[in-house]
Amino acid sequence: MKKMLRLRNFLLLLTITMVTWSCSDDDDVEPMIANELTIVETAQAEDALSSLVAALTTADNSEGTDLVGTLSSDGPFTVFAPTNDAFDALLNQLDDFDSLADFDTDEERAILTSILTYHVVSGVAANSSDLTNGMTVTTVQGEDLTINIDGDVFIDDATEVDAQVVIADVEASNGIVHVIDKVLLPQAIIDALNGEEMPEENGTLVDIVVATEPLSLLEAAVIKADLVATLSSEGPFTVFAPTDDAFVALLDVLGDDYNSLDDFDTDEEIALLTNILLYHVIAAEVKSTDLAAGEVATAFENNSVEVISSGDSFVIGDASDTDANITGVDIMASNGVAHTIDKVLLPQAAIDFVVSLQLKTIVDTAVATDDLSLLVDALVQADEGLVETLNGDGPFTVFAPTNDAFVALLDALGEDYTSLADFDTEAEKSLLVTILTYHVVAGTAAFSTDLSNGQSIESFQGENVGINIKEDGSVHVEDATEENATVVIADVEASNGVVHVINKVLLPQAALDAL
Repeated sequence: MKKMLRLRNFLLLLTITMVTWSCSDDDDVEPMIANELTIVETAQAEDALSSLVAALTTADNSEGTDLVGTLSSDGPFTVFAPTNDAFDALLNQLDDFDSLADFDTDEERAILTSILTYHVVSGVAANSSDLTNGMTVTTVQGEDLTINIDGDVFIDDATEVDAQVVIADVEASNGIVHVIDKVLLPQAIIDALNGEEMPEENGTLVDIVVATEPLSLLEAAVIKADLVATLSSEGPFTVFAPTDDAFVALLDVLGDDYNSLDDFDTDEEIALLTNILLYHVIAAEVKSTDLAAGEVATAFENNSVEVISSGDSFVIGDASDTDANITGVDIMASNGVAHTIDKVLLPQAAIDFVVSLQLKTIVDTAVATDDLSLLVDALVQADEGLVETLNGDGPFTVFAPTNDAFVALLDALGEDYTSLADFDTEAEKSLLVTILTYHVVAGTAAFSTDLSNGQSIESFQGENVGINIKEDGSVHVEDATEENATVVIADVEASNGVVHVINKVLLPQAALDAL
């Protein structure tokens, strides 16, 4: 191969394939001890692999290439690691390449990168016990290797000379290393040696996102949601890729608790982020010329986006009222196509999440409602942790009496009860707790559509309240008295439940007996 061999721009084809391998020991090389170092650290610790480390470092001198960083990440990976002698043999076959330092242009380092990634399988740490003879495995470079067992274990590349495994099953914290006695060469390099240009190949959709500066937040989101392997797989996929500005706009909508994607740190939030990203993915290759108005199923199960005609182009509709504009089309990848958009698409689950962030708790809702101020006073006066309880996760359903309802109760109790402050003994506070907990249903947020005529619901106090729905649609709540309460405002949604405002304080039988 001549040193000045010209190449087109070269993007790696990352194909993640589950493989199984097996290797055998060789008496000429001392066994390597399993350790908890990464694959790169393992190679750095072995003198016999110093050329491999130098090759990785040399390849990384090209902008956008980070093989050392990749092989230091979580993986898992399986790596066939050529010895120093193997690299020396390769260099002896190449004109004008006396050392790895002679790969000193981007074109030459692209060749080196292609060779190195031909030694790596991503997505699996394959032990020798997993081997079957004749197995083919797909490398990160994109071409296949074949495993041959003939007493010893050999790796068949695109040349006529196989590599032999000389040390098997070197464990690393992020995969497995099998040391081999030859540098493997893919067909693309063989073609280059014969004077043919290496084909220009597109990277995966993940590669495109990584290489595109305005998609850095999408890259971070894909990593956080653990979708790198999915979007690097065979596909084909179509991805509507929101720009950084689109993600910033979403974070602004979410409020002060979401200043960056790092704030998606609970299991629930990460699951939501995953579903939002899958909502941008179609399990087919849809180029701009293939777009047609209509609903399109997404990789977020049971959720679709809508392709909407807009002049000579299209916009993408989600569960919100704002459509996304397509700002760039037909960015081709090895496993599909990407179109950039100016908005993060939101499924209904995300809309519900955004709404929930803007909701107050049941107590905060009552505090913010002037006509429920006596209910708040009653909760405080009871002094039994009811405020804290109704500020908890819930869910709760609360029938909330108005101020007039409490005034009517105080009038009925007589001159000794001119205000809620007159519930000042332990017995009276206990009575107030009994009354208040009779207005609470724990474990459910029952909206008006969940209520039915004749329904009996157990309250937190222990006794049941009844539901009576009149022909005119009005909803009444039955207690232990002969007078029902009427729901005057239904379905006041809170972050931890729902409130129905009623015009009477409900009284359980236990309260009537005490009174």
